Amino acid sequence: MDNKQEHNSTPGEVVIDYRSFLTWIVTAVVAYSLLSGLMVTFLPFGVYAQFSIIIHTVVGLVAVIPLVAAVYLHWQRRKSDAPVPIARAAIVAVVALFVCVLTGLIITAMAVFGTWVPGWVDTVHLVSALVLGTLIAIHLAPIVARYGNAEASPRRAPRKRFVGTGVAIIAVLFAVTGFLSRAQTGPDQFQAFSDDYNWPHGDDRAFWPSRIAIANTPWLNRFLADVEKVVGAERAEDFGETLRGPQDAGLRAQTAEIVAALELDPDAASAVDDLVERAIVEQKQSGSLKPSALAGSATCGSSGCHQSIYKEWRASAHGFAAEDILFLQVQDLLIKEKGAAESRACAGCHDPAALLGGTRHEGLPQGSELPIFEANSCITCHSTIETDTNGNGGYVIQAPERYLFEERDAGLAGLAAKFLIRAYPEKHVAEYKRPLYKTSEFCAACHKQVPPPGEATTAGLAQEQNEYDSWRSGRFYHGKDHPDTIECLECHMPLVDSDDPARGDDVDSYRSPNDGKHRSHRVLASNMYIPATMDIPGGDEQAELTIKWLRGEIEVPEIADKWTTGPTVEMQIDAPESIRAGDLVNIQLHLHNNKTGHDFPAGPLDVLESWIELTVEDNLGNKLMELGADRSISPSIDAPVVYKADWYDSQGLPVERHNLWDVVGASYKRVIQSGGSDVVDVPFRCPGIARPRLSDSASEDTPGERKSDVVFAINNAEFTELHVTARLLFRKANPEFLAKVYDVEEVPEAPVVEIVRATHTIRVE
Repeated sequence: MDNKQEHNSTPGEVVIDYRSFLTWIVTAVVAYSLLSGLMVTFLPFGVYAQFSIIIHTVVGLVAVIPLVAAVYLHWQRRKSDAPVPIARAAIVAVVALFVCVLTGLIITAMAVFGTWVPGWVDTVHLVSALVLGTLIAIHLAPIVARYGNAEASPRRAPRKRFVGTGVAIIAVLFAVTGFLSRAQTGPDQFQAFSDDYNWPHGDDRAFWPSRIAIANTPWLNRFLADVEKVVGAERAEDFGETLRGPQDAGLRAQTAEIVAALELDPDAASAVDDLVERAIVEQKQSGSLKPSALAGSATCGSSGCHQSIYKEWRASAHGFAAEDILFLQVQDLLIKEKGAAESRACAGCHDPAALLGGTRHEGLPQGSELPIFEANSCITCHSTIETDTNGNGGYVIQAPERYLFEERDAGLAGLAAKFLIRAYPEKHVAEYKRPLYKTSEFCAACHKQVPPPGEATTAGLAQEQNEYDSWRSGRFYHGKDHPDTIECLECHMPLVDSDDPARGDDVDSYRSPNDGKHRSHRVLASNMYIPATMDIPGGDEQAELTIKWLRGEIEVPEIADKWTTGPTVEMQIDAPESIRAGDLVNIQLHLHNNKTGHDFPAGPLDVLESWIELTVEDNLGNKLMELGADRSISPSIDAPVVYKADWYDSQGLPVERHNLWDVVGASYKRVIQSGGSDVVDVPFRCPGIARPRLSDSASEDTPGERKSDVVFAINNAEFTELHVTARLLFRKANPEFLAKVYDVEEVPEAPVVEIVRATHTIRVE
């Protein structure tokens, strides 16, 4: 733009140098774009940085055509008299400009219309901008340095206007960014508990009996900052480590224990006590999460980013946990008998948004209110920063710092939110991708229900569901970080082909960042009843896949070298090859938990049931024995074995409605441990003469009643074989439970799934 000799313009020629208004605008825009881009790169995530991205993008798009025009015209005017070094530098600058503009357009297009922006595009955009900015700075430095020089007085005024206008434009753009930032704050995550929220376990235990905690509430942040002033930074770490973890006691008891362990002097201990009482008051003012803070899973699917994962999650037990009709019926029963506060024990794992939102002080939300409580939503799981292995919802949520307009799903605001997440994904990835999620300890927080420590509350007095500990003692656990150990997600969240932005992984030993796969969020297990019964999107497909999973028909290639093949439970019949008519024989069934990493069956053992159906037929088609027939009634009257649990309450009465708050012990419990076996003996006498058949004891008023008519007669000449068939059956909910929980006349039956079948033929001599 400046040489030692003035380049005079000819009539009609467009002047593109420091005297040109177009040059002023274009140069200012380039400088602003470079400065704002650097700020976005190095400033911490926040409202200002996000508005900087928006304005940076808008300004860049508006300036593309004027910028290209100005560069072209300036080059045409100067190329003939430019020294060789300057010409070469100009060519490099033009190339850098082209690359910078092109990658900027790519980033914008992918952020608006795509699903993610590859990291290399961002890198190239930044590097090209730095190269361009450096060359422009070198080119402009003499102009800025000389505009006040006395020898250049004729040029002083236009150069001054050039610099002044550029600075003014840059200042205005930054001022607009600042104004918008102050006017628009990020989403407010926290709120006060309602005035009628009850605190039956103490005013310092908001969510008990659930052990869930929120790590970054305003009241806790302030309390820990004030404690640090009293005890010092090093000692304050002990407070933070405990109070930001899963909760086993209230704030008073926890701090008292820490104070005692640290042996604080009386003055410091008294000061901490005062801070505790103030914190308890402040907790009621800012200790609850707005439901929207954990909601919005649908936007993850509708954004065009995570459609496949959202579809998988929506039909999974994690997705429908809060609207599961069995859960709602049991929760309604608990609320009626013990009060809404006690339902917090279940809400920590079934609908944490409702619990942390401070709604568990009255009846359950109904109808149209349900969608805001998204069970284990995308954000709930992906904002969990800590768990322990003590169960009962023992995990810690760190409410994520949401993007601008992230709670919107439509309109210009919704588009801006999606654009920001895609164009500025670092915060999104850092908030929602943690190594913790790969561990089985992550699952232990909810898949383990035990008596609460130190207090006999009305919830969970006896251990019931516990997949975590049974996995630890099972065949596929060889120690933490052992290469042969199979973690929960390796089975239940197998890899699937994916074009999702979350595909690839650089942590798992058998994965790579570019493997084109993500972990299935269907989390197949054993609940085929709810997807098949309720009108859940994708429920039929989920139910079908769950049945295949129960049978062991779904293999997981990536762990084939350390998992097993075949059915979930193997079963063989051990019986004689031949017998004589009239002989008493023992039919022995051998079962082996072949594939599950924990007990079989697993889950709520008082609700589900698995049993063996055993039949013996002769070669003429006569059914000689039938035990545990697949009927809608309970098979436990005559089944050879039933895998389930029968709980009883403090009065010795059976617990039949999943009312775990009354459980004190078990009168019966039978499972097969992971890798373990079970043997079932069934005596059978081979008929030798025509005989009446015993009636089906499960369908008669008088069990064992003999009928007067002969059902069949044996022709010894044609009676040559016995065909023994054993089936291991499973259903998610037994009929007695359904009849007692559902308040309707016609109860939807739970489908019965055949897990495995075995047959054996015995010759009759």
